[in-house]
Amino acid sequence: MTSLPASAVFGALLIGAVLPLVPYLGRVVRIAATIAHEVGHCVVVVPFGGRIRRIDLHPDGSGEARVQLGGVPGGIRWLVRLLNLFAGYSTPLWAGVLLVTGAVVGSPWLPVVVLGVVGVVALLFVRNWFGLLVVVGFDVLALWVAVRPSDLTLLVVAALGAAFLVDGLRSLLQVVRWLLTGAPVQTDFHIAAAEMRLPATVWFVLFVGVNGFAVWAAREPLLAVLDTVVTGVRGLVGS
Repeated sequence: MTSLPASAVFGALLIGAVLPLVPYLGRVVRIAATIAHEVGHCVVVVPFGGRIRRIDLHPDGSGEARVQLGGVPGGIRWLVRLLNLFAGYSTPLWAGVLLVTGAVVGSPWLPVVVLGVVGVVALLFVRNWFGLLVVVGFDVLALWVAVRPSDLTLLVVAALGAAFLVDGLRSLLQVVRWLLTGAPVQTDFHIAAAEMRLPATVWFVLFVGVNGFAVWAAREPLLAVLDTVVTGVRGLVGS
């Protein structure tokens, strides 16, 4: 486990959790989470023969990833397409979990791998100038964590992980609101509905079920991270 006081880790997590809710700063966090979202769309198709074409990032926090599935065997192409759509909203959440876990156990290498994979893929395939500027900043952070690991870098990683988690949950709650109100939007679940002839709500429920099973499968390390957070809260309350 990390040598950092649990209260310090909790403080970093709290700061990161609040950032997505702060005006202007929240947009910066949203753009960072969008990088993970779009990279997630892309990398999941590569093991099955898919190709990444390009990624675009926009100042309003939105993005677009384009992949080519021509090399994917026809029998599983529908499944790979579904994985491609589901990976977008999943990636910031799981990236956040891995970043927080790396900070809690005191290892910079897990965050370096997460930030490095996201940063390198984005750097290779982002095609607009705004996106490239943002990705360079993302890669500088990953390089800093790799080259100068310290208590400070771990706290920054913890804050970023918490920000990813909160922004990812915020995005899912927004999707729920859109589904309940029937808003004319084009989320990944609406795209799945248009392509595979089941309502967007069904795809969302399936998405929640798949990720819920993943949480259950990873419950032991997740509970260890939660225990550190609880210890930090108790330390702050008791001080």
